[in-house]
Amino acid sequence: MSDRFCGRLASLEAQLDKTLHGLPGVDPQRVQPSSISATSTLEGTRHSSLYLADGNLVVAAEGGAGKVLFRVHQSMLALQSPVFASMFTLPAGAVKRDMYDGAPYVLMQDDAKDIESLLKVLYNPSELPYKRLDPLTPINVRRTLAMATKYEMEPLRERIVAQLEADWPTSVAEWDRLGTEVRALRWEHSTSGGYTVDDLYLDDRLPEPGAAIRLAMDFNIPKILPAAFYHLSRLSIDADWLEFRKNRERLGLERTARWDLLEAGDFKLLLKLREVITDFDWTNTTSKSCNTPDDCDDWWNLTSLRWNNAEDILDCMRQFVETRPARGLCKPCWIASKDAIQQGRLNFWDEICDCIEERMK
Repeated sequence: MSDRFCGRLASLEAQLDKTLHGLPGVDPQRVQPSSISATSTLEGTRHSSLYLADGNLVVAAEGGAGKVLFRVHQSMLALQSPVFASMFTLPAGAVKRDMYDGAPYVLMQDDAKDIESLLKVLYNPSELPYKRLDPLTPINVRRTLAMATKYEMEPLRERIVAQLEADWPTSVAEWDRLGTEVRALRWEHSTSGGYTVDDLYLDDRLPEPGAAIRLAMDFNIPKILPAAFYHLSRLSIDADWLEFRKNRERLGLERTARWDLLEAGDFKLLLKLREVITDFDWTNTTSKSCNTPDDCDDWWNLTSLRWNNAEDILDCMRQFVETRPARGLCKPCWIASKDAIQQGRLNFWDEICDCIEERMK
């Protein structure tokens, strides 16, 4: 990764960090009084798989139909989280420890589903990783990531973040590699009956940008933002994830986004990015060996207009670099321009990153 991108990434992380104060971070001294109950009775439903007979701590949390009870190992939580470790090492008498079923219990302020998602991963690590390129990953990891962030479980958080980052390219080279894979999948689906493979449409097998952007914004994962926003810029706002899944046969080869998850600031950033695409100034080169300068100039004028209004300018430039246009541009001019256009792709990616960084300030 280039020094420039690393510097930009550090800046983005600092900006996104501002959104996390009061959300994921937890002060153990602030949590202790409100998280440990001195109530003498405890009523609730024991979790079907996470109420462990040999556990030495009962954790209670509010669910949709009353309290849910988990019986777990105090050492497991303390080992994974300094916040829990602090809670469990309070001075004797600081908080009254009530008992339930022969074990001390704590009443947490977190939602029972959030507790469940965390404990499932801690007790069954095979819950991670999620399937590569799965569009549901940002939805599926949100609860666990929120808890890992809140209770400072850094190894777990890093593992989740690493998987999210692996699904979204962080450079032009990575974007091209994923693009090659996407084109192969598109061909596979286009030649199958009903555009499905194993009962999945193309959109079911590739990352979805809306949920990814929201997760990145909420939990300081800036690396995935350039690719996620650029992919979102290629989609029509009518290509809605939920609407298309009301009648899945409409999907065909379409790519969709969860537009409903985006906030006003996300839409402003998307509009700014689309301005960057429309206004991008790329450079071509005319060969000294060109015998048809007027024809080549006309070709470039038409091409520049087409590229600046294309859904995917990166792909337009990629095709130019890889294959000489069938007509309109002489071979010497094409050869002379390939390096400049490839550099233009790199510059364009930098402008995407700059655009996002600027809007995050």
